[in-house]
Amino acid sequence: MKYRLLVTDIDDTLLTSDKRITDKVLGAVAKAQDAGVTVAIASGRLPAGVRPYVDALHIRERGGYYLAFNGGLIMDAHDSILHADVLDRKYLAMVCRALEPFNVAVLVHRHDRIYTDNNQNSYAYTEPEALGLPLNRLDSLTRDVDWDLHKILIAGEPEILKEAEPALKAQFGGELDIFLSAPWFLDVMPKGVTKGAGIRYIADKMGIGMDEVIACGDSCNDISMIKAAGMGVAMHNGEEELKTAADYVTQNGCDSDGVAEVIEKFILS
Repeated sequence: MKYRLLVTDIDDTLLTSDKRITDKVLGAVAKAQDAGVTVAIASGRLPAGVRPYVDALHIRERGGYYLAFNGGLIMDAHDSILHADVLDRKYLAMVCRALEPFNVAVLVHRHDRIYTDNNQNSYAYTEPEALGLPLNRLDSLTRDVDWDLHKILIAGEPEILKEAEPALKAQFGGELDIFLSAPWFLDVMPKGVTKGAGIRYIADKMGIGMDEVIACGDSCNDISMIKAAGMGVAMHNGEEELKTAADYVTQNGCDSDGVAEVIEKFILS
């Protein structure tokens, strides 16, 4: 099979655990692009958190795509919005109310800014610090947010989120998609807006079949694209649920050039 689209998650997939892209992975991606493969990045991050890796993989020069907010925004190589989905704003107040029994922080995004009304929870700083962005405080999310949201991000102690997730799913599971994107992050998305739907959109735009797509990930928010792709790859360091869904599990994790292993095995061999 000749693969024409390579899609990769960022954290703990493309990046090592200390947030680097290894030289071997960079070299393998360049060779895939030289072989005519289009590269796309699919992330739960906001666009500002994805763009540095769009640049690092030379997607702007060579063509490609990126997904932010788990597919809530689909962008081309030059940052033009190809497709966007938003949450009905009523859900922000409803989700915040449902989370009152849990010690968590709720974060929302606008353009390249991150907001919360609970900056006392240390987990609220996890995303801003990882992206090098400030955390902006509002008096009340439910009163002050007057813009459309692509997702609601809930940050907190992993054990608390394990309790919050089924509670939210029991109340909103028929209307929203709710899943852990990291042990300390719980994402709330519009129903059906997933990385899997996002890469289907890109494949359709490219005029290729899903059997010509390889997708690599490590977390539960990658399951939809792992299942959608013709070759769904889980990193060796990935979540067990994702590995079960994958067609291939790398022998090497993100700290040992796992994405390069995928390219060498399925594209360059």
